[in-house]
Amino acid sequence: MAAQHKQVRAAWYRRRLSVTAPTAPTVDPAADRPTALARLAELTGLDAGIPQATRTRLLEPSVEAPVTIVVWHGFTNAPSQFIAVAERLRDAGYRVLLPRMPHHGLPDLLNRELASLTEAELVGHVDTCIDIAAGLGDEVWVAGLSAGGIMAAWAAATRPEVSRALLAAPLVAPKGFPMPAVRLCVKYPRIVPSYYMWWDPRVKDAMPDNSPYAYPGFPLPGVMPFLHLSESLFDGSVPVGHQLERVVLVTNPSDLAVRQDAAVAFADRVFGAAADYLGHATIDPELHWTHDFVDPWSPAGGSTDQVVALLLAGLGVGEATAGGVLVPPLVTPG
Repeated sequence: MAAQHKQVRAAWYRRRLSVTAPTAPTVDPAADRPTALARLAELTGLDAGIPQATRTRLLEPSVEAPVTIVVWHGFTNAPSQFIAVAERLRDAGYRVLLPRMPHHGLPDLLNRELASLTEAELVGHVDTCIDIAAGLGDEVWVAGLSAGGIMAAWAAATRPEVSRALLAAPLVAPKGFPMPAVRLCVKYPRIVPSYYMWWDPRVKDAMPDNSPYAYPGFPLPGVMPFLHLSESLFDGSVPVGHQLERVVLVTNPSDLAVRQDAAVAFADRVFGAAADYLGHATIDPELHWTHDFVDPWSPAGGSTDQVVALLLAGLGVGEATAGGVLVPPLVTPG
C-alpha cells in the first residue's frame, strides 16, 4: 500500500546509545559509459582467484537500456544467487549489475574473512557500484536480499542517482534479537563474541541443499557492519538525502532468519517521508518460502520466473501480484 508517514522520535535506546555514522568516501559518479566501464574493470579486478559464478557481473541487453538495476546478494552468499534472475531481467531490456560484496564469494567456503569486514568497506563498495551505474544509463534502481537489502537501502538513502529501491527481507535485526541488543552491539562491537556460527549446527558444512557457492557459516562479528549501516539510517544520523520515486519492502511470513517487524519499522521510519511511494509487499504464506527464497539451490524458494516477477512488481514495472507471489497485491499509484 502507498503511504506518506511522519518521522517519529528515535527510540530511547538509540538516543541513549549514540553511534558514529560511517564516513562515506568521496563519491565520483561516472560521467559517461567509457568511464563507467573503466571503473567496472577496476571492481572486477578484485575478483582474481574468485570462482566465475561468484564474480561481479554486468549483464546488458542488445538494445539500449535506460535503466540499470544494481542487485546485491545475501549475507554469506554470492552473485551466483541472482545470475538466472539477472539474465531474465537483461532479456526484458534492463541492464543489471551484480556486485560481489566484500569478503563474499571466496573459493574456500570455510574461510573466516568476514571477521575483518568493516562498515567503511561496505560504504565504499556501495558508492563504487553506484558510481559505475550512474555512467551506464539514465536511471539507477537498486534491490537486495537480506544483507543485500541493507546495501540497497544505504544506496537509496545516500545516493541521489538512485530513484527506486526494493528491500527484500533486509537484515535489520536477526530473528529473536531485541532491538536494544542490536544497538548495544553496534555501539560496543567488542562485546560481540568472535566465534564461528553455523547456519545449521546439526550438519555444519554438510548442507546438501545449500548453494555450492554459499558459506555454511560465518564469524559472528561479520554481521555487525551491516547492522551499523541499518542503525545509522534507523536513527537518522545518516538521513535520506533526496526524494525517491519508489521504495518497496518485501517481507516473508515463513522467514526464520530476520525480524519482519523490525524491517517494517525500518522502512517506515527511513523512507516514509522520503519516497513518493512506500510499499509493503508480503509473500504468500502458502508458498512456505525460506529466507533465501531467491536462491536457485534453495529447496523452499521461488522459481526464476517467480523471483523476476516479484522484483519487477516491487520496482513498479510488473504485475502487482507478481503472478500470485504477493498478497495483498502492491498498489501502484497512477
